[in-house]
Amino acid sequence: NILGEVLQAQNNLPEAFAAFDRAARSTGFAPEKALVNRGIALMEQGHKGDAEAVFEDVLIDNPRSVPAWFNFCDLHRFQPGDTRITAMESLLAPGGIEGKADRTALHFALGKAWLDAGNPDRGFAHLDNGNRRKRATFSYDAAATDCWINEIIAAFPAERLQLPRADTKGSALAVFVVGMPRSGTTLVEQILASHSDIFGAGELAALQTAVSSAGLYPASAATFAVEEEVALGEQYLEAIRPLAAHHSRVVDKMPSNFLFAGLIYRALPDARIIHVRRDPVDTCLSCYTKLFTREQQFAYNLTELGQFYRSYDRLMDHWRAVLPADRFIEVRYENVVEDLAEETRRMLAFCGLDWDPACLDFHHTERIIRTASLNQVRQPLHADSIGRWRPYAQYLAPLLDALGISAAPVAETVASEVPKVRAKRGPRLVAG
Repeated sequence: NILGEVLQAQNNLPEAFAAFDRAARSTGFAPEKALVNRGIALMEQGHKGDAEAVFEDVLIDNPRSVPAWFNFCDLHRFQPGDTRITAMESLLAPGGIEGKADRTALHFALGKAWLDAGNPDRGFAHLDNGNRRKRATFSYDAAATDCWINEIIAAFPAERLQLPRADTKGSALAVFVVGMPRSGTTLVEQILASHSDIFGAGELAALQTAVSSAGLYPASAATFAVEEEVALGEQYLEAIRPLAAHHSRVVDKMPSNFLFAGLIYRALPDARIIHVRRDPVDTCLSCYTKLFTREQQFAYNLTELGQFYRSYDRLMDHWRAVLPADRFIEVRYENVVEDLAEETRRMLAFCGLDWDPACLDFHHTERIIRTASLNQVRQPLHADSIGRWRPYAQYLAPLLDALGISAAPVAETVASEVPKVRAKRGPRLVAG
């Protein structure tokens, strides 16, 4: 099973499947973990029906398998009266599942199931419980985060960005797709990766690794000489060149790279940055309904979620004001849904590439996806997620208050317009 996980991480799925199958047949080894991992690998490949069948098979033999329930719920669309919801509820009753992490995961799974089934009262009761449990497992300071955003803005004023930059060769290879989690970054990457000359690399840690190796951010980056920016850019390019193969562009879809947009412009002068925006409440609601595999510490409290969004939005205001239009563009998720062809042409032109009609059939592109949106981007575009928050406004009061947004009818509220407020100073972050 461990070998299968390693092979899966290396994208060697045929060998990973074989390893999971061997582990499932091994004597003295519970097959559940290997079978769940096989189901996850099938999800990542886009084989939704096969993956769902694997999780159902696991649950037949082990109806207390929380990983199987959790992943099954992500794939399955529940209807009112589905007895599987009752089966999951029973696992939270006395004598049920006791592990704290498992109970947290069950609350998220049940939150999604009850929302599917049209019972938001029970859905949000579970989501609130799951988020509270997750939030209790770590320390997070929203004021310190806001202070850190101030420091990033101060480290990259317009005057600095106008100075002579690094001459990092080959930096046009890099295309960064950035934004809030659940804002549409996976969709944009999938569209771009359908182009014959673009490789979609997923969420790479390469830039964060390069920045971290140079010291605390943004303090260290604030005083970089051009030579240091060249070195950082070269370190990043060395990490992504092996991925390119015959492609002329590599898309790095790590959403949080929005923190480094100014440094990207300095260290990788020919790189492109695509910032994906989505209605702020839809974005935050989608975050709140997900138990992330990577830590997103701002996401498990509605007030903190809204506060983080405003900090993020203020930083993006800065990048929008100081970065040139031939290196930084913004793409609205809602606009992509409304006119896929027009927005795709704009993105490809921005990347210096010709039109490829395969981009319009992005949901047929076979590639491995490892994000919370992996199931959505396997489907044709639809508008179901636009304005999704409005029927749930009564459950989102702390978020709406933090965002400064009214739950007014849609005609009275401009989507993605977050009122600007003066930044609050807070304690300095120990690390970025």
